[in-house]
Amino acid sequence: MRSKKQPSGERTFVDVARRAQLVQCAIDAIAEIGFEHASLAEIARRAGITKGAIFYHFANRDELIEAVFTEVITAGSNYILPRVQAATTPTEQLHAYIRAFVDGATADPRVITVLLAIGQHLTDDKGLPKLLKDATLQEMAIAPMEDILRRGQESGEFGEFSVRSMALTLRGTLESLPSHVIAYPDLELDAHREQLVEIFDRACGVRKPKRR
Repeated sequence: MRSKKQPSGERTFVDVARRAQLVQCAIDAIAEIGFEHASLAEIARRAGITKGAIFYHFANRDELIEAVFTEVITAGSNYILPRVQAATTPTEQLHAYIRAFVDGATADPRVITVLLAIGQHLTDDKGLPKLLKDATLQEMAIAPMEDILRRGQESGEFGEFSVRSMALTLRGTLESLPSHVIAYPDLELDAHREQLVEIFDRACGVRKPKRR
């Protein structure tokens, strides 16, 4: 079934608000009853509309789930980036990025549940994660870290390493956190966060100022 939604530039305030509500209802449904049970009918019930009304805003369930993924990722970026921007040096920004990622990923347990569910269930015809392999999304996630690492090398705060490889390693480490939180519920997150800071200080060859 094709969506009847208007082009994004023509959406009314009411349309935008309804889309946002549907995305939020989908997040709640996935977190509370699981991805497979978060049907369009269930999401519509939570939004107080008919299932058919959803197709005015989204062409199908996959499109709605993609909007959910984008919303969760955007919210995460909006949590992390201001904290990074408030730091002054590349070293402080690296620390801020790691700490904000850990704090943001664990502040709302629903985020972890939703991201893992989408990664596991929304796949292409080869069974590969449809959104997690999106090159554009991956580059958006990697770019801020590459920028910090590159400037750290240019300023002499960091040692020599492949910026690309280090950024991918850092991102992969941080993105493994949700599964660790589920597998190890007793994990001391504050201590784990600071351990990650120390590990990447060493990996990046951070040159700490000498004590006088």
